[in-house]
Amino acid sequence: MGKIHLDKTEILNLASRISEGAATDEEIRRYNVIYRQFQQSEATPMDTEGVNLLREQMIENINQQLIPPARANIRLWITRIAASIILIGSVAAGFYFLNSSQKDLAKQAVVVPGGNKAILTLADGKRIILDTAHGLISKEANIAVSNAANGIISYEKLKSALNGTQLEFNKIETPRGGTYRVNLSDGTRVWLNSASTLRYPVAYSKEQRVVELEGEAYFEVAKDRSHPFKVKSKGQIVEVLGTHFNVNGYDDEPFTKTTLLEGSIMVSTVKNKMVLKPMQESLNSNGVLSGQQTVDADEAVAWKNGYFQFNDENLESVMRQISRWYDVEVVFVGKPSNKKFNGMISRSKGIKIALEIMEATGNVRFKMEGRKLIVKT
Repeated sequence: MGKIHLDKTEILNLASRISEGAATDEEIRRYNVIYRQFQQSEATPMDTEGVNLLREQMIENINQQLIPPARANIRLWITRIAASIILIGSVAAGFYFLNSSQKDLAKQAVVVPGGNKAILTLADGKRIILDTAHGLISKEANIAVSNAANGIISYEKLKSALNGTQLEFNKIETPRGGTYRVNLSDGTRVWLNSASTLRYPVAYSKEQRVVELEGEAYFEVAKDRSHPFKVKSKGQIVEVLGTHFNVNGYDDEPFTKTTLLEGSIMVSTVKNKMVLKPMQESLNSNGVLSGQQTVDADEAVAWKNGYFQFNDENLESVMRQISRWYDVEVVFVGKPSNKKFNGMISRSKGIKIALEIMEATGNVRFKMEGRKLIVKT
């Protein structure tokens, strides 16, 4: 990433609007992007005069808010004051990074494990960052949408929603390094892995239940024989009545893998179809399905349970998982490796521990440069 040339006026304006509680979502996003880049990249330092001016302006903004207007919402006023005080600390920390040496910046670029992060897009196009928006966040189509602090968004019927009409869709997206759980309005539970997207109706039609997946998700489908549940993902459709299964359909994977844990499912493409029984798995390569018997289903859902689990996994596949979870760029140096990896690694551990465990095999070495992971074979 190249150097960031700071626009003093833009920084001052953004900080001022945030401290006043007047910033738009886009302005807050822009500030966060700049602040993150400060921590992860070389930056052109802002001079001391600029830092002091910014701090003085923010303090002045807070002082002006210490006496609330007579008819102001007291809770909102207190929230703004608290946010302003926190922001001053954040700005001070951010500019500390700006004025550090390149070595200091490199030391502070700590790669941490992923967590509960996602963005929800409502039917009207409004986007909500779920990391911070908790409690009741929307009511639409007689469905109450609420978000818990532990990374679970739930859709609950206020009254019957299967009324014969196809209702509006919502979409939830997890970034690299993010996971989230969705409790759909029919009682189905979906765990979404990193860098994945699920599009689903707020409530369902009278005929069937259909969702669309990009990436990876684990489904526990609520039983309803009158309304089949279908998952559309990367050139295939999985149809069920009520069961537990995992679909891995990332664009950068060589095939879409569907693993059944409980019940029965039918996987179909335009070329063929296949019925799976528990502990069976289908592989979809360019629309052609093939089956694999008596698989280790625990491996397929290890990510949901907080682990990486590798059973004779090749290095490239392992690195794709590491890259998505820790949000790092992977660069290979040397000859292609045929090394297979076995074992389990907690996803709650830092990337350093994960890499040290893999290096213990003796056939691969790693080097971190900022958020770039160099793999030497």
